[in-house]
Amino acid sequence: MSSHHIVRENQEPALLIMDAQAISFEKIQELLEWMPTVIVHYTEVEKVLGWGIKVDVVIVPVSELENWRNKLIDQAPVKLITFNPTDDPLATAFYYMNATKASGVNVLLKQKSDLNNIETFSQLDMEAFIANQRWCLIKGGHVEKWYPAGTVLYIYPQDLALQEVQFTSGSMRVSKDGIVSMRAAQSFWLGENL
Repeated sequence: MSSHHIVRENQEPALLIMDAQAISFEKIQELLEWMPTVIVHYTEVEKVLGWGIKVDVVIVPVSELENWRNKLIDQAPVKLITFNPTDDPLATAFYYMNATKASGVNVLLKQKSDLNNIETFSQLDMEAFIANQRWCLIKGGHVEKWYPAGTVLYIYPQDLALQEVQFTSGSMRVSKDGIVSMRAAQSFWLGENL
């Protein structure tokens, strides 16, 4: 008897690419395994198309809508979601995912400060990837997870007061294999190197 996985639309986390160089292409291929909805910021489209994958949604400035509609004719069907000059394109992408009832998102970002902008969308399950690091939002401020010795962990924001664990300079090296428990009075981001 064989087993089959039925993947329904929006069941797998979407892949939002704001920075195509946030992680290696090998890691990106892992995120593409279950054929997620691929959402790309317009500045990253040419890099992403160079990988030979299908783009589903492009976040574009209103002023460049027609230009991108023509550029992406061979990607049809592709949705173009626009933002105004005063809008945050990252927030625009998250509003789109909320509207389409996405269950979660893997987002490739340029900088850690972008984590502030997406935390407001914490109803989505999300992981963020920045400069070859994976960041998970720890909702409710508590996590217990097993890590091997030598793993380097990071927290954001760096000035967060954590109980049970001491971070110096925003990072901590796990000294021995085992469960690491972290608790804070608020949600926070926990990062590790890929």
